Amino acid sequence: MAFELDLIRWLQSFQNGFLDALFQFFTAFGEEFVIIGVLGYLYWCHDKKIGEYVGVTVFVSQFLNSMVKTVVQRPRPFVADPVGIENIRPKTATGYAFPSGHTQGAATVFGSLAVWFRKRWLPIAAGVVIFVVALSRMYLGAHYLTDVLVGGALGVAIAIGFGRMFSRHPEKTRAMYGWIAAGSAFLTVVLLVWRFFTTEAEGELTDAANFYDKMEGSLKMVGSMIGFVLGIWFESKKVSFANHRIIWKNLIRFAGGVAVVMGVRYGLGFLFDLIVKGEALPEGQKALAVLAVLFDGIRYAAMTFVAIGVYPLLFRKWNY
Repeated sequence: MAFELDLIRWLQSFQNGFLDALFQFFTAFGEEFVIIGVLGYLYWCHDKKIGEYVGVTVFVSQFLNSMVKTVVQRPRPFVADPVGIENIRPKTATGYAFPSGHTQGAATVFGSLAVWFRKRWLPIAAGVVIFVVALSRMYLGAHYLTDVLVGGALGVAIAIGFGRMFSRHPEKTRAMYGWIAAGSAFLTVVLLVWRFFTTEAEGELTDAANFYDKMEGSLKMVGSMIGFVLGIWFESKKVSFANHRIIWKNLIRFAGGVAVVMGVRYGLGFLFDLIVKGEALPEGQKALAVLAVLFDGIRYAAMTFVAIGVYPLLFRKWNY
C-alpha cells in the first residue's frame, strides 16, 4: 500500500549515522544470535523446563513465519521502491516480507519470557523490545507496517497460546513436542514439493537460487525443531543435568554452550558449502537446491541436538 512506503520514506528522512547504528542494534534483538543466547541461558543456566517450553514455542513461531512468507510471497519494500537499501545488512532481508520474521521472533521470545516469569515489569519491557525491533525493520527499509504489525501480533499470540497449553498439560509436553515436530516436517515436505514445481527465476536469482532463498528458513526451523525434540529425549535418558545458581559455573556453561553451538553452525556450514552453495546455483539446478536446503535442515538439527542433549554431558563430567 502506498501509505506504507510513504511511512518508510518519512522514517528514513531522519537518517544519520547515529540512528543508522542505533536501529541496526535494535534489529539484532530479533536475530538468531540473540535468540540462541536467550534460549541457551534459560536451558543451561536457569530452568531447563522453561527453556524447553520457550524453545519449542520459538521454533514453531519461526517455522510458521517461514511458511506464511512462502505462501503469501510479498516482496520487500526495497523491491517495490529502493528506499534506504544501503542501511540493510543483506542477511537480515532475504526472502519475502510478510510477516516480519525479526518482529515475530522478538515478540515470541520476549513475550514468552513475560508469560513464564510473570514479573510486572516484563510485559512492559517485552513491549518496548518488540516496538523498537518493528520500528527498526521499517527504518531499514526491510518491512512494511503491516509486516511488523502482523509479525508482532502472531509472536505474542503464539507465546501466550503455547504458554497456556504447556502450563495446563505439563505431563503431556513430551508427546506434544513429538507431534509438533512431526507436523512441521510433514508441512515442510508439502511445501518443498510445491515450491520445487512452481519456483522460477526472480530478479537476479536463478530458479535454483530463488528456491533456496525461499525455502532455507523453513528447513532451518524444522531442522531446529527435530534436533530440539531429539535432544530433549537424549538429555532425559542419558544426562538429566540439574540447574543451579552458582554464577561462575553458569558463566562457563553459557560461554561454552554458545561456542559449541556456533562451532557446529559454522563448521557444518563450511563443509556443506564445499558440496553445494544454494545461493550460487545456476538455472535448472533445483535438485541441487533441494540438497542445499536439506543440508541447512541437518545443520540446524545438529546445532539444537548438540546444544540440548550432548553439550550438557560436560556439566556432569567436569562438574560445572
